[in-house]
Amino acid sequence: MPNVIDINPLRALAKRASERISDRTVAQRFEKIAFDRMLKDPRNFRAARKNDVDNAPAWAREAHANGEELSVYRANGALAARLHTVARRIADACIVAQTAESKRPDDAAAIVEAREFIAKFGRVNFDTAARKALAFSRVLACWKEQDDALSLCDAQSLVLLGGRIWHRITSVTELRQVGGEFRNCLARTTRDSAYGSQLARGTAQFWVLRDVAGKGLIVAMAPAPLATHFLEVKGMNNMAVRSDDDDLLKLGVLLGVRPRTPEPPPPRPPAGLAVALAALAQPCRCTLCFPLSARATRLRRSVGAP
Repeated sequence: MPNVIDINPLRALAKRASERISDRTVAQRFEKIAFDRMLKDPRNFRAARKNDVDNAPAWAREAHANGEELSVYRANGALAARLHTVARRIADACIVAQTAESKRPDDAAAIVEAREFIAKFGRVNFDTAARKALAFSRVLACWKEQDDALSLCDAQSLVLLGGRIWHRITSVTELRQVGGEFRNCLARTTRDSAYGSQLARGTAQFWVLRDVAGKGLIVAMAPAPLATHFLEVKGMNNMAVRSDDDDLLKLGVLLGVRPRTPEPPPPRPPAGLAVALAALAQPCRCTLCFPLSARATRLRRSVGAP
C-alpha cells in the first residue's frame, strides 16, 4: 500500500461512484472495495516532489525525513470511469433482484441468482463484483429492449394522393429507429427521457410520413389522446416544415387539429393621418439639411443662368 500524503480524493471518488446504488448496505460495501481497488493500482499515484513534501502534514514530513517514500494521488480517468460503470451495473443487479419472478417468468433463475449475489455482497471483492454484475446488467438491458418493443397504441395509417402514407409510431423502439433515420434526437430516446416517456405514458403521439418507396419525409408530434395542435414537426436532419404543408394539414384533419386562423390585416389609418405620415416621410428642406450650394444650383437652373 503506497504512503499517500492525501488520500481523501480517492475516498471521495469511491463515494461518488457508490451513490449510483440505491441499496445503502450494498453501496457502503462497494465504496470500501472500490477504495481498496484504487489503492492497489499504481496508475493512481506518482512519487511526491519537494513542494509536495513541503506542503504536507507533519507526519508526512517526518516520514520523508526518515527515508520513507511518499506518493501523491494522480487522477486516472480510465479507472474512475471503470468505477462508475461497475457501480451502475451493481445498481442494475439490485433492480433484477427486486423484480418478482411472476413478472419475468422466463428469467426467474436469473432473478434468484441476483438475490443471492446481493445477499452475499459483503464478502465479494471488486473484480468478482464487476464480473457478476455485468451478467445481471445484461439481463436488465434485455428486459428494457423487450419493453421498448411493446406496442403502446394501435397502429394507424392515413393514405394520401401520390402514394404517401402517414404511419403512427407505436413503440419506443420504433421511435428510436425513426430518429436514427431522420438523424435527430429521437434516436437516443428511452422510456425515461422526454419523448419516449411521453409515448409510454400516452400523453403524446408520433407520426411519420413516408413516400411510395418508404422513405421518411416528415415526423410529427401531437398531444394524446386528443390532438388540438402539433407540438413539433420536423423533416430530415431537423429541417423545418411549414405549418400550411398540405400533407401535414391532411394529418391534422384526421387528428382533429384545427387550422390556424390567419391574423387580420392591421387597420388602415384615417385619410388625414395618412397624409401627415407621408409628409413626415419627405426629406427636410431647411438650410441645415439642404446645403446652400444645392439651393443656388437649383435657382440658377430655374432662371436659365449658365
